[in-house]
Amino acid sequence: MKPLDGITILEFSTMITAALASMMLAEQGARVIKIEPKEMGDPMRYIGARKGDISSLFAGCNRGKESLAIDLKSASGQAVIRDMIPQADVVIHNFRPGTMEAMGLGNDALMAMNPRLIYTAISGFGTEGPLRRAPAYDPIIQAHSGMAATQGTDEAPTFIRSLLCDKITAYTASQAVTSALFARERSGEGQLIDLYMLDAGL
Repeated sequence: MKPLDGITILEFSTMITAALASMMLAEQGARVIKIEPKEMGDPMRYIGARKGDISSLFAGCNRGKESLAIDLKSASGQAVIRDMIPQADVVIHNFRPGTMEAMGLGNDALMAMNPRLIYTAISGFGTEGPLRRAPAYDPIIQAHSGMAATQGTDEAPTFIRSLLCDKITAYTASQAVTSALFARERSGEGQLIDLYMLDAGL
């Protein structure tokens, strides 16, 4: 028996942070259902070296999961998600702040349906401030956190040649989810995990 057997996670993500976090939770036994756009799926499917039309990057971040193609912009697609929420233990996403709320799938709406839900929102710069809607890829966070500067010289910063901030954020998210699940065993209540890539990088 694995420690997260019986836990169901709904993952809404593009690229690495939420995908890697939920993959690690799947490795611990959770059932992870990855919700992907109907048109093309997660763009990570098409990046880098591929075998059998699946990229190694995608496989590394998404092994052990189920996948469901849903148009989240449609009322019918949103209804499917709402039908799944009462049986879910965790929702994890890395959309920009306000995106899930605009679809009626924000923390308040979903926790009203399932008060035991662990709602995990990963963003680049948080929910307030001038950069809240800014895109936040790994090199951007390396720059803002000062990580690139510490690797460089006085003349120029140097990026770490690994998606380090994505990975640090993913590890932080997966640890936060397991802690929240443990807290729920004691309190019976779910909670919101609001995690910023910049905070994790710092």
